[in-house]
Amino acid sequence: MTTSTTSNSKADLPNHIHVFKVDQHEDYKSLLLSSVENMISTNNIQPNEKGYYYDFNIPKAPRTYQPLVETLLYPYAMEIAELYGLKIQRGRGQIHDGSSELHTFPNMWWFQQYKQGSDFGWHQHSGHWALVYYLELPEMSESTEFLNYDNISVEEGDVIFFPTFLVHRSPIITSNMRKTIIATNIEFTVDREMIDLYGRQSFKH
Repeated sequence: MTTSTTSNSKADLPNHIHVFKVDQHEDYKSLLLSSVENMISTNNIQPNEKGYYYDFNIPKAPRTYQPLVETLLYPYAMEIAELYGLKIQRGRGQIHDGSSELHTFPNMWWFQQYKQGSDFGWHQHSGHWALVYYLELPEMSESTEFLNYDNISVEEGDVIFFPTFLVHRSPIITSNMRKTIIATNIEFTVDREMIDLYGRQSFKH
């Protein structure tokens, strides 16, 4: 199995929560932020009632940040798949760009950008695994908070994967610094060929 990102993962985390440092975060941070800002201005996105900007409610709007963020995060998604004997369930991309081509991550991507005083209450996701990439995170205390685990130790440039049923929230931003995340939900299917190839013992953690 591929283990290229194993040394990049963080230890001492709750079961089935995985955090990786994105290798090229600093190289692409500015470009991704510019794309998010362009998304806001092009679609005239205004802060919602909780005070943050997001594009989840406009699923058919083109995400110019999507191709780059998919390329950046694909190796870590594959690491999760290999840990659990899974493969990404690919699909058509009509949700996010109207195309009929197969996409690596067929589900919709979205961003959320928080400023001082904004928050997002307790919720869960659809799909199998949630992916959250911390594009801007000035304060670790303002990272994702889990009902069962409180805050997980993450920093800007990390990507976290967790089962979508875990209840979580974005706590109130108390600092005067901006927090920006890009997220998606991933659906997997069992990879019987990989399990047969490596044997059951390889997947016991």
